[in-house]
Amino acid sequence: MPAKVTGCRPAGSISRRQIHRLWRPLRRVLLAVFIAGLLLLAGGGDYRPTAVDLAAAPYRYNILAWELNHLPGGWLRRLAARWPGRATLTRSEINAQAREFFALGQELRRWEQRRQLAGVAVRPPAIQELASLARIDARRRELRPAAEIAVEQAISQALTDQGIVSSWGGVFPPVDVVFGGPPHLLMVSPRDRIYAQQSALLRPDLNDTIKAEIEAELLRSDNLAALVEGTGGLSVYPSLALDTVGLRYALEIAAHEWLHQWLFFRPLGRNFRASPEMLTLNETIASIAGAELGQQAYAAMTGTPPPGPPLSDPAAPPPESETAGRRVFDFTAEMRQTRRRAEELLAAGQIAAAESYMEQRRQHFLSNGYYIRKLNQAYFAFHGSYATGPGSVSPIGGQLQELRRRSPSLKHFLETVAQFGSYPEFLAYLERDGG
Repeated sequence: MPAKVTGCRPAGSISRRQIHRLWRPLRRVLLAVFIAGLLLLAGGGDYRPTAVDLAAAPYRYNILAWELNHLPGGWLRRLAARWPGRATLTRSEINAQAREFFALGQELRRWEQRRQLAGVAVRPPAIQELASLARIDARRRELRPAAEIAVEQAISQALTDQGIVSSWGGVFPPVDVVFGGPPHLLMVSPRDRIYAQQSALLRPDLNDTIKAEIEAELLRSDNLAALVEGTGGLSVYPSLALDTVGLRYALEIAAHEWLHQWLFFRPLGRNFRASPEMLTLNETIASIAGAELGQQAYAAMTGTPPPGPPLSDPAAPPPESETAGRRVFDFTAEMRQTRRRAEELLAAGQIAAAESYMEQRRQHFLSNGYYIRKLNQAYFAFHGSYATGPGSVSPIGGQLQELRRRSPSLKHFLETVAQFGSYPEFLAYLERDGG
């Protein structure tokens, strides 16, 4: 009688433990689809096209198409990485590839900044430049999956260490980020004051000529100050983050966008667009907490403290002079001075004088190494929503920073501010709490 054999499986079969390992990322795929659907539906409503909608229409950024192209990709990649028998990288190897990816991105960004500051942003690259850029681009495509995984792991661990987890113990929403070129934002403001009247997301591949045409059309048709400006990220799901600002700031931007997703499930995030003050609250909270989480993740990935100051405005990453720690020009003080003077002129009804002054100041920033394509009312309307940033004079930044200083933990700070459904509720809390 043949002996009974136990504990063996046919060649190529998958054990129950391996099935469980494969099911976990698949389950997260379904969760990701659910989250993405909620975020997309949040923007629904009655649609009546405005002048801004019409100007943006030929260049509008298609979020749904982006979701369909990117939502399954990351999770399928993770599923493939867990397939039995597939070689996997260690955490240190993944982190090393991430550092190389972002270092190459900074090289691209320095090259583009040199072209902009030299006034040759529209000059086609030379053949030698094209060959070098092609090599960098090919290498970055190879490294991008590891960079995304490394950042997701580092931010997830930072959130876990801070206790910012769901009741069942996991990080929710799961951290999922894609690095690439985020969309541009078309922001419009009345010319007689600084006010975020309307905005629209545009494709990231627009050149300066098209941007200027859109802005000029809105000035001619509706007498609006308009600006087409790059963004640091987008809080769709998975989130999209700029990939040419270095590891430290990429981590801060990725954490910033995740916090918008987290806030979406709470009163503060659900009322994001209820008023300009609520928009500023949301953006500034995400900036403060995103910088803190990004710094923690950076230290964990590199073993060293992050260099330079935190990112106060993720929509305007600092130029290379600041990322290298060489502050020879106080951009924040100069920009806030510019905004205050522009508002004084606008309040006095001197629109032409205010616009002329802002252009003079733009040239001043340019001469000090800060490339700003256009500085107008819409510029401040956009960047002013980050109350800790140089383009803002809002008291919300100081109020939130003080509240963070008094909070025993980042978790306590976030849970406190996330409960407010309106700006008056926030002010009432500060009054009760002695803020």
